Amino acid sequence: MFRTVVVNIGERMSVKDNWLVVSADSEEKRIPIDDIYSVVVDNQRTAMTIPCLNALTCSGAHVVLCNEKHNPVAVVLPFNTHYRPLNVIRKQLALTQDFKDKIWDEIIRNKILNQAKVLELCGCIGDRIARLRELAQEVVDGDSGNREGIAAKMYFRSLFGSGFIRMNDDAVNAALNYGYAIIRSAISKALCGYGFNCVLGIHHINESNPFNLADDLMEPLRPIIDLWVADNMEELFDELTKQQRNELAAIVNNVVILGNKKMRLRNAIEKYIQSFSTTLERNSLKYLVFPEIIRNEYYVEDE
Repeated sequence: MFRTVVVNIGERMSVKDNWLVVSADSEEKRIPIDDIYSVVVDNQRTAMTIPCLNALTCSGAHVVLCNEKHNPVAVVLPFNTHYRPLNVIRKQLALTQDFKDKIWDEIIRNKILNQAKVLELCGCIGDRIARLRELAQEVVDGDSGNREGIAAKMYFRSLFGSGFIRMNDDAVNAALNYGYAIIRSAISKALCGYGFNCVLGIHHINESNPFNLADDLMEPLRPIIDLWVADNMEELFDELTKQQRNELAAIVNNVVILGNKKMRLRNAIEKYIQSFSTTLERNSLKYLVFPEIIRNEYYVEDE
């Protein structure tokens, strides 16, 4: 699985002979089902058959659905891909608060380090980069000192300007939200593949959030989206263009570093979640590894 398929203009999705068939008027495009990592359906006129959805999820792909404003609003994940899911959930439930705090410390520490890397790649002021790296080393006790929040304020203002406010209704935040939704769906799929219940978070404990654990583990990967937005700020206006949405949807094909090896983000996510699974299995943080950001050219494949 390596292809991210973005359906912008197709009006019907079906499956034939293990090929995804995207039809629009008199045109038809075909993609081998086994090649597909994810499908983003970004067209309100698209109809999808149930056999098509079954074929995609049974092959291990996940499907992201967008609303009329092109925002991802739902994800269809493949289940039953782990041979002992109940055993995994029991380990989740047995986690002590102390161990959860230690895992959260590592998550936030690596998130801040990736934020510092993004500032470095964007040519920001050196002392701010140094300060972020200091903050990363100050994370302790489940980040009881809120180094994550302190770092975020400095980071976003350095990256997007002193007037930037996260969650404002503007083009930058729209791009961030779209990209974060793509990362969240990829993390959720990997977690389901390893038998995890995403409701049971490490730090996020919102009772109405079915993806608490995905929201925990995606934190170190958010800066990958931030970097894309910083690189494209001058072209961001009221609404994301088709090209911009396609680039964000395909960002799982970007290259990162994991364990001193370069690999596609989609593969790094798989190994990252595998390391998290081993961490819980062996009750040791030494197995937990995190993707590191490097500069990329942005890759697009749409239908």
